Amino acid sequence: MLVLPPVAAVLALSLSALGLASNPIPLDAFPRAVPRGVFAERSTSKCTVNETYPTPSLPSLYDLLKRDAFVTRKGSELFLLNKPFRVVGPNIYWLGLDENVGIAYPSKSRVLDAMAAVSAMRSTVIRAHTLGVSVGNPLSVEPALDVWNEDAYESIDFAVLAARVYGLKLMIPLTDNSVVDFWLAHVALTSFVLHSYHGGKYQFIQWHGHTFSGTGANITPEDVGAYFFNTTAIVNSFKRFINHHLNHVNRYTGIALKDDPTIIGWETGNELSAMRFGDGPAPPNWTRDIARLIKRLAPKHLVFDGTYPLNTTKFHDGLAQAEAVDRVYVVGEFDWRGTSGTDMETFFRDLEARRGATGTLFWSLFGHSDDCCSYVEHDDGLSFYYDRDDFYRTQGDILTAHAERLNRGRVTPEILPQVACPSRGAGGAVEQLLERFLPLTGNRGAAAAALKSAMSTV
Repeated sequence: MLVLPPVAAVLALSLSALGLASNPIPLDAFPRAVPRGVFAERSTSKCTVNETYPTPSLPSLYDLLKRDAFVTRKGSELFLLNKPFRVVGPNIYWLGLDENVGIAYPSKSRVLDAMAAVSAMRSTVIRAHTLGVSVGNPLSVEPALDVWNEDAYESIDFAVLAARVYGLKLMIPLTDNSVVDFWLAHVALTSFVLHSYHGGKYQFIQWHGHTFSGTGANITPEDVGAYFFNTTAIVNSFKRFINHHLNHVNRYTGIALKDDPTIIGWETGNELSAMRFGDGPAPPNWTRDIARLIKRLAPKHLVFDGTYPLNTTKFHDGLAQAEAVDRVYVVGEFDWRGTSGTDMETFFRDLEARRGATGTLFWSLFGHSDDCCSYVEHDDGLSFYYDRDDFYRTQGDILTAHAERLNRGRVTPEILPQVACPSRGAGGAVEQLLERFLPLTGNRGAAAAALKSAMSTV
């Protein structure tokens, strides 16, 4: 993922229909579900767990209904159950596959820990690259052209289940523009180069026999990326991936990805405008073609155009263009540190005042490692850790206040048990509370078992 602060953006192209409404129960109507003493009982812990999270609440009827409702669009606004909805939250790119732990599927406890932090920050949406971008790696959904790895869906399925449990929606890119070389030792002890560990458009280009060298913005020949958009065989192979992926049925929920209301929509690709690349942005005809395929497969999901501006000036231009055609504009990535360009408060206040700017997604959230004592470190300097120290608390307060302002008078996320590395809680209280949000469809027993296995025993 190439992060160009302060903003990157995606433009919602499509829509679908309605639902019901109900008043949520106030957050302070219920006692804390996880007493602080629970942490002291973690006898196997070798560290002091000292995180303090907001008071959890029990669900209202509205909270239950919204998990089975699709986000819809009317003009430049989004709605959930006929109530205005704003996109606000983090990017968590590693939910399906993570390169920070030796290139592996993330553990269930890490996924649940991240969801708890997102909920604590009053977020509504997670942008999750590796729930959709997954080609060219032995652990990918499509490790080789037209070869499918169903085992790769276990982590994807659980992430979708966990998002549903926490009442969060998912925005999922379907490919990536970047090329980053990763060397990986195969089980047969052979080595090969991966063009980004989760794959992307250059993997499809390589599969079809086109050669190139370099990474990032230094690819030679510089226009080789255009093959992804204008070569029929490559476009068709990408369409086959989309068709396979959206038709996958979640092992826990029994719901195909194309029919899952947990997913707000699909993004045609990550950073496809390629402003620093020689191949140029995605052609409108290609975007239209891919959007129509997605809408044919998943008519109730939104489609997001994965182009983005390089800076706040370009961002304002894009927002104005979106408003002019009555479409939704989402800032798909921004630097939460507030050190690049416009200061955070000014940036947020400007966005909050614009009808067509429906929300923001910061880059990017990480959480605890499996030991519930340390954190999974990432080297891009833009990793956010909820409540890790005073710096993260200060910036986290700004992000959370922004989310609360965006949500005011709109769909308000309920706050579920917020604990570092979520445990079952006293007498299994947390587990029992979260189980209330499991879907009635699919394999409920397997879903409950997966949720329980994600509960920390630390």
